[in-house]
Amino acid sequence: MENEKTMNFPEPEKNVGIVIDDGTEEVPITNLRGQRVGVFYVRPTDIGIAHRYNDFVKKFDSVLEPVQQVNLNSDGSAKDGDDRTIAALQEAEKRLSDALNTLFDGNFAEAFFGKMNPFSIVGGRFYCEIAIEAVGAYIQNRFDHEMNLAQNRVDKYTHGYRTGKHRNGKQRRGPQR
Repeated sequence: MENEKTMNFPEPEKNVGIVIDDGTEEVPITNLRGQRVGVFYVRPTDIGIAHRYNDFVKKFDSVLEPVQQVNLNSDGSAKDGDDRTIAALQEAEKRLSDALNTLFDGNFAEAFFGKMNPFSIVGGRFYCEIAIEAVGAYIQNRFDHEMNLAQNRVDKYTHGYRTGKHRNGKQRRGPQR
């Protein structure tokens, strides 16, 4: 019994289940002054983003529907104290946050809109537009990088076949049958 092999399983209360690398990245969000605005968790190489993006685009008008009749003063307050305006903005913000969290399968709204309303105006544009474009550029860059790594790996293993080195297949050693 001394030679019996022991298995080192974690204790049941310490078992964390299956742990895999799903490509999730923690991306700090900073403003132009270098101040941290939030942290975004995203899987930039998730091919499902393309399908979810198409759904997002189809639903975008309905997301913004509540704010189409909004009347605001330049300071962001409701004209004539209209409570419906504030309620419409809140409804649009909720719809936008839910749609973006679904699109990126993560914490988009918390990360980007936790400190600033998505409908704030920055440089003549809604802040949500700027955030979406920044994430799109990040995802495109990361996706291109990962595709290059995958292509390099394929090239490494297919080099001999492309150059003719393995024209007749792998030659067997020893007696042929």
